[in-house]
Amino acid sequence: MSDLSGSERRKLEKLLGMGGGYVLNFSDRTFGDFFDDYRVEIDADQYKVRGTSKANRMRAFWDVNGNHVVGRVIGG
Repeated sequence: MSDLSGSERRKLEKLLGMGGGYVLNFSDRTFGDFFDDYRVEIDADQYKVRGTSKANRMRAFWDVNGNHVVGRVIGG
């Protein structure tokens, strides 16, 4: 689990435009492609525990993975 604080999560959600279940302008395909670059299977069941929207899968990604993995993906 990453050590993102509540305020850090809120800032990231705002930065990534995560309102309404979206993340930036990703389609489902491009969202998956982005995570594939980091060898993360974002469509796996472990990331669908909060729901299947891109925003919910991103939140689950933050919950499931450690700081190193989350930081690598956030840092691009």
